[in-house]
Amino acid sequence: MSSAGVAVSSIREDAALSSTPFARSRSLHCLEDSILKSAKVRSKLVDNDFELTINAPFSEQNQETDAPATRKPPDRQVLIEPVIVNPKIELSSILWDLIDSTRAGLEKGKKPVMSSEGSGGVYFMFDATGRKYVSVFKPIDEEPMSENNPRGLPLSLDGEGLKRGTRVGEGALREAAAYILDHPFGGPRSSSSNQVGFAGVPPTALVRCIRGGYGKKEIKIGSLQMFVKNHGSCEDVGPQAFPVEEVHKIAVLDLRLANADRHAGNILLSRDEEDGRVMLVPIDHGYCLPENFEDCTFDWLFWPQARQPFDSRTLDYIKSLDAEQDLSLLKFYGWEPSPECSRTLSISTMLLKKGAERGLTPRDIGDILCRQTVRKESRMEEMIREAKDAVLPGTSETVFMETISEIMDLHLDSLSKQ
Repeated sequence: MSSAGVAVSSIREDAALSSTPFARSRSLHCLEDSILKSAKVRSKLVDNDFELTINAPFSEQNQETDAPATRKPPDRQVLIEPVIVNPKIELSSILWDLIDSTRAGLEKGKKPVMSSEGSGGVYFMFDATGRKYVSVFKPIDEEPMSENNPRGLPLSLDGEGLKRGTRVGEGALREAAAYILDHPFGGPRSSSSNQVGFAGVPPTALVRCIRGGYGKKEIKIGSLQMFVKNHGSCEDVGPQAFPVEEVHKIAVLDLRLANADRHAGNILLSRDEEDGRVMLVPIDHGYCLPENFEDCTFDWLFWPQARQPFDSRTLDYIKSLDAEQDLSLLKFYGWEPSPECSRTLSISTMLLKKGAERGLTPRDIGDILCRQTVRKESRMEEMIREAKDAVLPGTSETVFMETISEIMDLHLDSLSKQ
């Protein structure tokens, strides 16, 4: 398993993050007694550490207290709760169950088991019985190149992550974003929906875990993802055994999100419980949506299925994708990607849609997005550079995207004629 972890060890808890005990009600958000307005999640480098800021001010009404508390809340040694910065979001029952079962295991003293693989802190979480894993937790302060990384990797000096174009401290946001943007076939799911996405990214949420009673508490923020029963990863089996449609669904996800860390080890092999068919489950998305395309890599690019054309159902799904809608959705959930990340999503979605429309295969499109050698720019990078040279300084993003669209059309038309 790759540690597409999550970084941040120094945590600023603004008004949106109270330390009150977790409320069990399905309709009550974890950020109790707060009215969250214009909530935004950001991270930044501070004295060789990383600070996660969740800005969401109280209303005047909530800042007033009529009487002091007459008794202390229960002294819970372990508390795990979702980080929610928009009061309009109601978590799905599958995510609540995931959080509840993880908390039950911790309260029963079932200690997390650290994965022996990967480059960051990745922990398998037990249920209350201690007999099975229910989730995978990736704390933000233990991702690669962060201060508390358990693998001994050097600390990032400028905030850049292990992959170029990524930032230490944003892995958890990207893990959650991949689940949010993995729309079901009919379009984006509501926050309370249990629908499975087109690519099958396991349910994922941003959570914080608090350990300790009164006095000093240890707080960990990170991504919590459902543990998926599997028969190993694609590293363990030759690609000839994989159904074409299973490879293509992951290809669509990776091409959309410009994944910088897709290898055979983070695609799990599973089987459908009803008919026993082989299913591929994509995990580890902490390096998706980078600020540039320098490190985009897809192992499936060299599998035979990548040379097959998309089927009609997949083409319909690709046609329905809307990058602007996706960016609005991420903001709704509280993450406002940087302009560079937003541009990446817009360009990669544009390439996928235009390429599929022209009958290009996943391999054809991936070859445009990925570098053939480390030092030579990809064709996508060349197109972006060409577009930058063609517009005046200070040109709006709309004009730039129109320019890149025209340049992309010329390149793709030329490719389709070969």
